[in-house]
Amino acid sequence: MVVATSVKGEGTTVLVPHDGAVLPPIGAEVMQHLNWDLRLRHMRMHSALHLLSVVIPLPVTGGQIGAEKSRLDFAMEHPPEDKLALEQALNALIARDLTVSEQWITDEELVANPGLVKTMSVQPPKGAGRVRLVRMSSEDEQVDLQPCGGTHVKSTAEIGRVRIGKIEKKGRLNRRVALHLVD
Repeated sequence: MVVATSVKGEGTTVLVPHDGAVLPPIGAEVMQHLNWDLRLRHMRMHSALHLLSVVIPLPVTGGQIGAEKSRLDFAMEHPPEDKLALEQALNALIARDLTVSEQWITDEELVANPGLVKTMSVQPPKGAGRVRLVRMSSEDEQVDLQPCGGTHVKSTAEIGRVRIGKIEKKGRLNRRVALHLVD
């Protein structure tokens, strides 16, 4: 069976079969095969979006990760004056080969440090007692630190070059910034 997606349900994960395929019976032994090329593209995009939120240091109002095109929405009244300069700054951060690592903090530590959360619409999951932070840094400088449950590359150099696509107005105080992997 090919799985189209999975949805987190009440205490479990529900698999959604692709194109009318039938789910195996409960208790059946299954083997998972990961589409590594697709997963790696998602990891590269996700990590690049973290750095986009550094280059555009505004609150994030939404986002979407895709293998071909991703986006972040920002609380931004006016479009950036120089899209090419943003793209160059983003690619310069990527080329710095920053280490991507994680650490865990308690729910209480997150509440005490609200500046860690860049997203306005989606809050990190709380209630499990701890929250995962993803850090992008060099030996002497922290470039990004924010709560995140997603998959990432180990170093920003793995992202490769990116291109900023359309910057669209999505409301009076909202701009959508599209991002593409160059290769």
